[in-house]
Amino acid sequence: MVTRRCAVCGRFRSYDVDDEFCIVCGNDELEQHCACGRDFEYALAEVGDVHCPRCGRVLRGTPVIGE
Repeated sequence: MVTRRCAVCGRFRSYDVDDEFCIVCGNDELEQHCACGRDFEYALAEVGDVHCPRCGRVLRGTPVIGE
């Protein structure tokens, strides 16, 4: 199992390695890492807005315009 984030709806979930589609919205935009390379394991237990602990990028919630 790996933690992935859907780039379309922003949801974090655990997936099998071979899974390709988001459980919530069905899109195939699953990301395993932030753009800075930090994996998403830390994000599963968080509630509300989530920021990457390495680069500070908003990953879920209300994104900043231009990100």
